[in-house]
Amino acid sequence: MKSIRIGKRVISEDTPPFVVAEAGVNHNAKPELAIQLIEAAAQAGADAIKFQNYKAERLVTKSAPVYWNVPGAAKVSSQFELFNKLDGLPPEAYRDMMQRAKELGIVLFSTPFSEADTDFLEKLGVPAYKLASADITHHRLLRHVARTGKPVILSTGTCTLGEIEEAVEVVRKEGNEDIILLHCTLTYPTPFEDANLRMIPLMQSVFPECPIGLSDHTYGVNVAIAATALGCKMMEKHYTLDKGLPDSPDHKFGVDPKELKSLVDGTRQVFAALGNAAKRPVASEAPAKAGARRSVVTTQPVAAGQRLEESALDCKRPGTGISPKHFDLVLGRRAKKDIPADTVLQWEMLD
Repeated sequence: MKSIRIGKRVISEDTPPFVVAEAGVNHNAKPELAIQLIEAAAQAGADAIKFQNYKAERLVTKSAPVYWNVPGAAKVSSQFELFNKLDGLPPEAYRDMMQRAKELGIVLFSTPFSEADTDFLEKLGVPAYKLASADITHHRLLRHVARTGKPVILSTGTCTLGEIEEAVEVVRKEGNEDIILLHCTLTYPTPFEDANLRMIPLMQSVFPECPIGLSDHTYGVNVAIAATALGCKMMEKHYTLDKGLPDSPDHKFGVDPKELKSLVDGTRQVFAALGNAAKRPVASEAPAKAGARRSVVTTQPVAAGQRLEESALDCKRPGTGISPKHFDLVLGRRAKKDIPADTVLQWEMLD
């Protein structure tokens, strides 16, 4: 697996998942809400916060139907109606957002939906680009993003392995090898039975040089945390300050700051718990090994020179003496000195 740097963090086989709070357009086109999203994500411990850059007229036709079904979200007649409400964040707001993220030590980047969006973000100095699942066949956009030389994160919802391979080759042909692939199910929200987390190790076997992550659209944080145990190296989760906010349906199924912190903490804990595949005692087990294992002990006094009979022996805790697996080797040996009852036997006590 290739190690890839985004900001000050390296994404590699030896690092915990890079957690991205996917704010998307949950700023509702309000600069002050965008800043609050950044501050709360940083406080929750996320590695990065990601937004989306698009203009409705460049993205969809006026009649493009909606494809999501988020309970409680406001009904709209078309994609254009929704996106046209949310694409109005002033360009100057992004400079303030970048500055605030820098002050807080959290990476800020975005998903561009056109070449013009990419050029705008490149002038801002974002450290990476994420391409939406639906654009993995938009090779013209992929090429344009790849030419920036920045890491390219490809979400893979609705994709076949062949389409992913084609997209990876498009990026590589532009001389860009820093590619991260995110398994994704492009359903809002995603039913748990459709999350298919086993795709993560499968994709890692097919694309061994690319870190594999997850763009998760299920409710809650359990699926995202579980993905860590399957090798997930980047975790993207839709995120909002308040699930009751209007306009964007992402508010309803995104995590709030408290849940985001649980996600960050959970992925770190699971990654630490993975350890390694070598079965041997670890340092923290030393007290238990000494205290909970058993030793051969005397059940009655044994005089010096007396042979040890089975009736005078038992196996009890602690495990600081002769191991019970050597019980038969102890039988018949003579005591070098008087041994009281209930003594943990050591080899030097015996002839």
